[in-house]
Parts: sequence; C-alpha cells; structure tokens
Amino acid sequence: MLGAGAAGLAAARDLSHAGLRVTVIEARPRIGGRVLTVHDPRSPVPIELGAEFIHGEAAETLSLAQAAGLAVVELPDTHELARAGRLKPMGDFWGLVDRMNRDLARRVASRGRDFPVSEYLESASVPASRRGLLRDFLQGFYAAHPDRLSAESLAVETVGGDERDEVAGKQFRIANGGDALMKWLRDGLDPDRTEVRLSTVAESVRWKRGAVSVTCRGGDRAPLPAVSARAAVITLPLAVLKAGVVRFDPALPAKQRALARIETGQVFKIVLRFREAFWQGVEFLKERRERSASNGGLGGLTFLHAQGAEVPTWWTSLPVRSPLLTGYVGAVRAEELLAEEPPSRLERTLVALSDILAVPRRELEEQLDASATHDWRADPFARGAYSYIGVGGNDAPRALARPVEGTLFFAGEATSGAEIGTVAGALSSGRRAAREVLRVLK
Repeated sequence: MLGAGAAGLAAARDLSHAGLRVTVIEARPRIGGRVLTVHDPRSPVPIELGAEFIHGEAAETLSLAQAAGLAVVELPDTHELARAGRLKPMGDFWGLVDRMNRDLARRVASRGRDFPVSEYLESASVPASRRGLLRDFLQGFYAAHPDRLSAESLAVETVGGDERDEVAGKQFRIANGGDALMKWLRDGLDPDRTEVRLSTVAESVRWKRGAVSVTCRGGDRAPLPAVSARAAVITLPLAVLKAGVVRFDPALPAKQRALARIETGQVFKIVLRFREAFWQGVEFLKERRERSASNGGLGGLTFLHAQGAEVPTWWTSLPVRSPLLTGYVGAVRAEELLAEEPPSRLERTLVALSDILAVPRRELEEQLDASATHDWRADPFARGAYSYIGVGGNDAPRALARPVEGTLFFAGEATSGAEIGTVAGALSSGRRAAREVLRVLK
C-alpha cells in the first residue's frame, strides 16, 4: 500500500480484515495525507488546514464518521454576499449552481463534445451579475481554472442526479477533527496482519504479473530494504504521480495518458484566530446587514462570499461558536498568493478581510492572536490541493482507477469521478480498490 491517507487507510483496513497481510508505506511521519488537523490548546475547536467539510448525507465520510462514533455537526446553510461592510443574503445559492450545471448539460448534449466551462461563463446568456459569482465558486469549490475545467464533468453530476446532495446538499464537519477519522481507520487495522511504515519514501515500483517490489528511502534519504508483495495499491496524490517522482518499471503509458487529462487544483486556506468573535456581535451584524424580512432568521455568520476580493470566500466555525475565521481562495488567485512569502500572504489576507467587513486593518491586527496555513503546492508529498477533471477527461478517473494485470491497483480522490477532490471520494476509492484486490488474491 503506497500512501496512508484516507484511501490507503480505508483499503488497508478492509484488506487486513479480509485476512491479507498489508504493509502501508507512508512518506510523511504521520498518517492522514491531505487531512491535516491541528489541535492547539489555545483554540476551542480543531484547526483544519486541509480537507474540512463532508458534502452531503450520502458521503462515505459521513457514514464512516458515524460508525467511528465521532461527533458530526451540520453547518447552517447560510450564504451571504459581502462588499465594503454590507452583507445581504445570497438567496438560493445552490439553485444558481444547479442552473449552471443544467445549462452545461444541455450545451454538451447539443454540441456533442466537451468544452471548457469558461466558454459558458463568457457567453451572453450568463448575466454579468452571476458571472463573477460563478467564477469564484468554480475556482473555490473545485480549485479549478475555468478555462481547463471540463463542462461535461459538471453536467454529468446533474444528469446523474447526485449533484444536489454532493455539492448543494447539507454540509457537515467532524467536531473532533478530521484526523480523528484517520486515527479510527488506522486503529481498526488488524495488528497481526498490518504494518504501517511512516517516514518511508517510495522511489520506484518494479513489477510483473503477481509480483511487486518497492524501493524506499528514509526521511533522512538513507536507503531502506525493498518491500515485496503479490500486489500493490497505489494511493499517491495525482500531482505526485504526474511528477514521476515514483518510477514504475515497466512504465505505465495508459496511466500517463489518464493523468494528463486530470488537473491539480491549488488553494490558499488560512485560519485566523482572534481574541473574540467580533463578527458575531449583535451590533456588528445590525450595522452591516440589510434590513429586510429575509434577514430575520439568518443568525450568525456562516459563509461569506466577496466577489472580486483577493480572498473571496470566508467561513466561521458555526454551529460551534469560536473566534476562528477561515479564508479560502482557489486556482488563479491562490497561485498568486502562494507565490508570495508567508508574511505577505497574511498581510494581503488581512487587507482583504478589512475591505470585506469594513473593519480597519489596524483593528484586525490588534485583535489577531494567531494564524495557521499549509502550502500544499510546496508540500513534496502532495504538490497540490485536490483534483478536477480537465476538458475531454471525463473518463480519465475511471482509466486511472483500472487495475493493471491483477497486480497494480489505483485509488485516491483523483480516481473517483463522481466525488473527485473529496475525502469521500478517497475513502470510497480505497474500498473499491480493496474489493478489486480481493477478487484476484482471495
């Protein structure tokens, strides 16, 4: 098993319970992959620097979290537009996204081919008032460049009937922290049949039908003994596979073709801890929210969308009240911020938040206790945040997932077309790969 993220742990758990011996090779000194939870005693809630949300009640993440006995909270589905200190309800935000996907489905059907979503956004049928909002959504939710994102991949979500649940449905968060689910998966491995080797970096995979040998080195770059097995499950992130840092001998040209049609999304996510949650104050909200009947039941702030801002998406820790605010931006703007040094990223974040909430920049700095972020693009064992389907690549996740000669099996969020880019997709892909292995080896 290459990788001890969500996919690798889910696969290893199922395989060890089925009676197979499993060795999990993980480059990091920790499990969890792109789930990175910080437990700071000064923070009342866990800080998620990687994956955070569970999208929809059908998600594999939710069912496993419930099986693990973890506390799962449902987020208020309250989205507000923010501009220069004025807040107003977005109305049916998910309905707007759903209409876009339905339009894309019709256009793909009429053209008979895929095309970049940017063509739709630039068309005359999309009002200017919606264009920027949808562009921010695509760059944030999918971490996608609209000129690279497959229109067909979004249209398929609508046609398949699951889009409202996975994207527009209820949103959840594991109150214990996402790492609690990863720990539960690891603790559930059969200890007599499973070995987890941390700080073990895979360098090459030599294989033939029915035999695999993985060459590894330690975190200190010292060579380690090769690991041999009858089969291997590869759960490495898309960008790591694309970079070719793990060599396959013989090479896998079919996998390279699939990888070329899936894109790696980049995000900048920063969690700010203030001395108090000033944005939930009654007077603060009263001054900034438009007076209308629709505001009556809004309660505290949950999600803010600031079209055109350098950091356009923000959320609070509701339904748990805490002095944490999370800023998020994907794709183009994320890449621009990630090119800056960390102090500059923080400064630009505070300037953006100051403009959005109409709170003086100096006041924000005086209230700020700490900030936390992780650069997934610079992380050598991730090289990016999560995946999305490129133009003409709708069948690429399936091709990437296809086993090779009953010996190499592939899992990870990039192999899960319907749930690409999510922990749910990683978990379900790991369990799918385990079933494929068992059909061959049992």
